[in-house]
Amino acid sequence: MTARRLTRIASVLGALALFAGLLVTSAGAGIRDGRSPDTKDAAYLAHFDGRSPDTIDAAAQAHATLPVVDLRSPDTQDAAVAAHATPPASIVVVSNGGFDWTDAGIGAAGGFAIALLLGGAIALTHRGSRGRLVL
Repeated sequence: MTARRLTRIASVLGALALFAGLLVTSAGAGIRDGRSPDTKDAAYLAHFDGRSPDTIDAAAQAHATLPVVDLRSPDTQDAAVAAHATPPASIVVVSNGGFDWTDAGIGAAGGFAIALLLGGAIALTHRGSRGRLVL
């Protein structure tokens, strides 16, 4: 192989590697935190407080005060509960049946990258009419 051919192959492979690197960084740009709210809260408290959730619960139970005794009559207690009771929450299910353009863009970029890689591999291995590599 000549130096010119090696330089050309190296430049094609470098361009493909650069494109693949850009593709990977742009595909990871839309990553969301998939943890549940409870897990996020526990992680935040462990990071902020430095203690595990079990240690926090044990400390809260150790420092708990005596239960408060309600000296009101049972009728007054029932009236207070009824006054502050909230109606049951209605659950509304919203389904997003729309097209997700982010997923489509990632899929299109991945398909384009695969097409470029296959085209580069074919161009590198294809032999011309004289039996030599095209590049």
